Amino acid sequence: MAQRMAQAAKLLIGVWIAGVAVSMFLVVPQYEGLGNAGRIIIMHVPTAWVSVLAFAVSALFSGLYLWRGRPEHDDYALAAAESGFLFTVLATVTGAIFSQVVWGVYWNWDPRQTSIFVLLLIYAALFALRSAIEDVSRRRQLSAVYSIFAFVTVPFLIFIAPRISDSTLHPNCAFIQGSKCDGVALGEGMIGLLGDRKVELLSLERVGDVVTAQVQVSEPGLSATETLRPSYDLARHAVVDRPTFPGMRFRMVIEDVDLAGNSVRLNIEAPGTGTLENARTLFTFLASIIGFTALFFWMLNVRATLLGVQWALARREGARL
Repeated sequence: MAQRMAQAAKLLIGVWIAGVAVSMFLVVPQYEGLGNAGRIIIMHVPTAWVSVLAFAVSALFSGLYLWRGRPEHDDYALAAAESGFLFTVLATVTGAIFSQVVWGVYWNWDPRQTSIFVLLLIYAALFALRSAIEDVSRRRQLSAVYSIFAFVTVPFLIFIAPRISDSTLHPNCAFIQGSKCDGVALGEGMIGLLGDRKVELLSLERVGDVVTAQVQVSEPGLSATETLRPSYDLARHAVVDRPTFPGMRFRMVIEDVDLAGNSVRLNIEAPGTGTLENARTLFTFLASIIGFTALFFWMLNVRATLLGVQWALARREGARL
């Protein structure tokens, strides 16, 4: 009976994930500036969240092992860490693909990309630690302690570190529903930062109700500059022109104009902004989270069971010797 239920669960998860994959192309609409590449968000964000869940489960079972000393708890801790590492790699790969579409490069050491890389190194060190210690009891104890301390870094690296730096173009504010980028207010001749691009307001021109800003944009390292001309309609309180940043798909917009102070508030507008506001996209996104979460727990159970079998066989072989 239990075996049949396990087979049914595996089949259901497979069908569910396949349904999400199909829905990405048949249900989720394309978004301006992103095309088909925008659909990768349906996989990128859920795999990132599931990786955090997996590392949390690993820390939980590590704590249980230190408390009760049961080998199966160590098996589950290792299985969860391995799954978390795999989902982190998937999140990194899908994020790199999305980065190429939006930024024009697969990798640019953005704070979030850097923090994910550090996280991968931390858990790779866990696996190296386990393989370096031959004594089983000592390996399990040290690994459990390391796993708990490793998880302490996860909230900081995933949720805090990427938001501390002002020099980032990762879409913290551009793609999360209900959030908003801060932008920068500049008067003529003033310099500020939008993401990791230096911007300087050269001039403001008004023709009727339309105000156009002439903004010089410098790439990181000041390797190249380009002048953009975003515009804003004062009567309608609406953006008119949204020029694209050089080499990227992010766009520059004027959010507000202060005629008395001869200044404007500039901001970044990402392609696909408000993606989750679409009901079909939101439904598919939630289905993806559910599917990948179920996949993780199935992988966790299968891998932990295999580790338990391997340990039992190793003990049996040792007893024979």
